[in-house]
Amino acid sequence: MNKKILLHLLQAVIFFWGIIFQLGLQKAMRPYAINGYLFQNWSSEALMQTVSIEDLRDSPFETLNNIHIQPPGLDMLRAIFAQFWRSTDIQGVLRHVDESLYLVWTIIYGMCSVLIFTFLEEKTDFLFAFIAAVLFFFHPALIFYATHLDTTLLSSFLVLWMYFLLWKQRDINASVVPLACSAILLFFFRSLFQLPFIFVLAASLFFLKISFKKIALFMAITLTVCGLYVFKQKLQFNLAGTSSFTGINLVRSVGIKDYEFPYAIDLQNEALARLPNVLTRAQKISGEINYNHVNYLEFNRLLTNEYKKYILETPVRKLIRSYKRNLTIYFNPSSKYTDHVIVDRLFWRDSLDVVFSAPVMPVWLGIAGVFYMLQRIENRNINEAVAFLLPTLYIFSTSVLFEKGENNRFKFFLEPMFYVFVLSQGRVAYLRVCSFLATHLLVLKKDDRSEN
Repeated sequence: MNKKILLHLLQAVIFFWGIIFQLGLQKAMRPYAINGYLFQNWSSEALMQTVSIEDLRDSPFETLNNIHIQPPGLDMLRAIFAQFWRSTDIQGVLRHVDESLYLVWTIIYGMCSVLIFTFLEEKTDFLFAFIAAVLFFFHPALIFYATHLDTTLLSSFLVLWMYFLLWKQRDINASVVPLACSAILLFFFRSLFQLPFIFVLAASLFFLKISFKKIALFMAITLTVCGLYVFKQKLQFNLAGTSSFTGINLVRSVGIKDYEFPYAIDLQNEALARLPNVLTRAQKISGEINYNHVNYLEFNRLLTNEYKKYILETPVRKLIRSYKRNLTIYFNPSSKYTDHVIVDRLFWRDSLDVVFSAPVMPVWLGIAGVFYMLQRIENRNINEAVAFLLPTLYIFSTSVLFEKGENNRFKFFLEPMFYVFVLSQGRVAYLRVCSFLATHLLVLKKDDRSEN
């Protein structure tokens, strides 16, 4: 069979197997679901980083144009889905939107393993890549975030896709446009991937010795799209990025506890009365605080200033202890973020969580990393190692330095890529050992014959 046809056939098998497996798990666990449909305790409305589904349904364009709490990607999806059930009561709209997100995440769940297979197939072989991709479906964290209504799974998939496209840049004929698209999608779906990350990717392209023309094209596309949005945010909200959630992340990252967004918000102010609902609503329909309230902008600035003051005044030793705690949380199992209807009932959950957490995970990552560096030194190609390490260091460092409490969830941004990296290096090491043994056995046989 033609190799390309076989590749597409196996991709289709993996994709549909993933969807069937995920939908089967959801159906089997439906009797245990919260409110009849939630597999984890939070609806998309309950997330601190989303705006009210009521505003997204009634005035989608105005609402999306006035989001400052997070990038608008997730709420854009919610707004699109909300338009299909405009006549339904608002709680019914929320349920329909959440179930639609579950379906999208199920598709991403299947696509994630398809991409793992495609990536590994180019680095190993069909059978090895196929088995590895199918096994990844059982990863408890993958199942968790496929049934969790934030963008963690999507971010992980986009990071893996970004790495695949970056790896493809070694081909002189590869286009940088898809890579630019992956960077733009990350920018609009996750506040962690802001303008500095674009410059990190540009540096990676430089170390891969990509032509200046292609790097310039990458920068032109990403900075035009993302830069214009940041410019809009700067004019509208005086923000240098897509998120005003930064303040809470920063004070939380160093353990500052005494902060609470005021529940009592003055809605009688005439200036507030002229603003869109998304900027003046005190609470969302779930009863959660609307952190996209215009008053939160000032609250965010106060928290950011408190963080800067704390960093300058706190002894370095105390800061190191705090960040050490963040690192410990980071290497906890990603699936143990909160209780989960499905994952808590998986009999293989504990076994696989051990593999993807400390102390096992740092060990196999370290061994694979050392082996990879030895190959790069042997081939005199350290530049390539630096190119692929830079985005990882960026994602890892921001996940540890700017968060305390959810660090293990942030680890999942990199876990699919870690999985590909370790397995590909393990496969290369296995083949080298086999070649070494075969060569030396052949030499021994020749020596025996010579003696005889």
